[in-house]
Amino acid sequence: MNRTQRRIAQKQAPSAAAELFQRASMHHQQGDLAGAAMLYRKVLASEPGHAVACDRLAALFLMQGKRDKAAAQYVELARIAPQTLNQFDTVLTTLTALLPDLAAALEAVARGEPAPGLTEAIAAEVYLRCVLENTAVRDRTFERWLTGLRAALLEQALDESAKPSGDVVAFAAALARQGYINEYVFALSDAEADSLATLKGRVAENLDAGAPIAPLSLAVLAAYEPLHALSGSERLLTRKWPSAVDAVVTQQLREPREEAALRDTMPVLTPIAGGITAAVRQQYEENPYPRWVRLPAPPPPMVLDELIRHQFPTVPFRPLNKTDWLDILIAGCGTGRIALEVAQSFAGAQVLAVDLSLASLAAAKRKTPAALKDKIEFAQADIMSIGAIGRDFDFIGVGGVLHHMADPLGGWRELIKLMRPDGLMQVGLYSAHARKAINQARQFIAESGYPPTLDGIRRVRQDLFDSGARFNFMTLRDFFTTSEVRDLIFHVQESQFTIPEIARFIAANDLNFIGFEFSHQPTHQHHRAVFASHGWSLTDLDRWDAYERDNPDIFGNMYVFWVQKKDG
Repeated sequence: MNRTQRRIAQKQAPSAAAELFQRASMHHQQGDLAGAAMLYRKVLASEPGHAVACDRLAALFLMQGKRDKAAAQYVELARIAPQTLNQFDTVLTTLTALLPDLAAALEAVARGEPAPGLTEAIAAEVYLRCVLENTAVRDRTFERWLTGLRAALLEQALDESAKPSGDVVAFAAALARQGYINEYVFALSDAEADSLATLKGRVAENLDAGAPIAPLSLAVLAAYEPLHALSGSERLLTRKWPSAVDAVVTQQLREPREEAALRDTMPVLTPIAGGITAAVRQQYEENPYPRWVRLPAPPPPMVLDELIRHQFPTVPFRPLNKTDWLDILIAGCGTGRIALEVAQSFAGAQVLAVDLSLASLAAAKRKTPAALKDKIEFAQADIMSIGAIGRDFDFIGVGGVLHHMADPLGGWRELIKLMRPDGLMQVGLYSAHARKAINQARQFIAESGYPPTLDGIRRVRQDLFDSGARFNFMTLRDFFTTSEVRDLIFHVQESQFTIPEIARFIAANDLNFIGFEFSHQPTHQHHRAVFASHGWSLTDLDRWDAYERDNPDIFGNMYVFWVQKKDG
């Protein structure tokens, strides 16, 4: 939704640097790299947040063989447009272009050969460290390479005679931050576990004695388990560390302490039920979800009506005509990324974001930018009791939540009660057709007895990887952090739906179906074109049901669709 909004806003309000950018693009296309570089710099001087100019300047430096300048520019791109790190295939292509040593190492790992060790060139690569510090690694071969480097760094940390360079320490610190982001999902061998116990004991002993702790030792320990799990870890806060290691201390000690304080102040709007609701809450207390580091740069706010018109141009709907104040409920907000994106995306947005998990809510509140603090409030609430809050809303978002409830349709009905006449709702539900491979994996887990613990999740990941093509869902983004794997194939409660079931509910509950949304815009346009070529209506749910049966993977993520409440 945010990328669509950004495209619309850019069309409505062209950048002041548009003319410069057009000239730069022309020089670039004509092969005048020096002239293009000069103009891209002028674009960025005029509009520092111009992500496309930043990206093209980085690519231009890479074409010229200026790898250091290219790397620095890609780091800047990650700063001004963190969402670019979500396209991990592109990120990995960039990294291998910047680092021939990395490309060779990954090729060796892919062939099953031992990868070369950590070179100074790799350790010093600033864009590689930036990637590790800001997003989960989402490539199996890259993960295996990093796992091997982590083991080698562990042995180096145990060698008291080793004198690592500042770049090696900084790389170890970046790997530690990656471990915390992915919740330590990388495989851990028995030999590593023994070495880790030795290192942890040494660090704990030196901490108790007030003796020096080598920065590499602390960084490597933090690459295997969070520093807040270390007894007496608060004493680490009083010591001076190299800046890269101090960033690890912030991530793994200062920020968790801040979240613990926020948790104790979180408003509680409703009682939280027991049974399945309590079990779901406990899962997300243990593994707040989803994992994210930084929000995308805020686009110019747009009117919600414009999003609907852009997404579904042939579908009639009743405009809200809300430009100054838009009451929004995000039900089941988790760690807040979607709620915060909504708050910064829509004109007049005033967001209430609720969830069962206090750990998730505290993470969301800590990550809220200052500019959004007056636009969003977080609170704990149970959807089945949410009518008690006595409020109603113009727009309700409930994505990936209802199917984890004991009574999903009952929860949906409770949310409909909070919709104003003509109110809009975006819903996300699992498709029974698209979840077949995941259902097989869940059965495999149940039969094999893997526990939903960190060790169990690590082991099942490796066993599923080793099983080859048997489980094709492992190419999904949601298989590279502990909380994602737990949410995907270990969840304590999951319901799945078909389009006829959704259609019957919509018809029975005074809703109008507006349309299905696909996060990948070319996919969205493809399905729209198929329907148009056959003369099918995009609101014909019977036709969508037949289309899905012929193409059972089109809702592999989930059904995401919009409905509008009928005017009472």
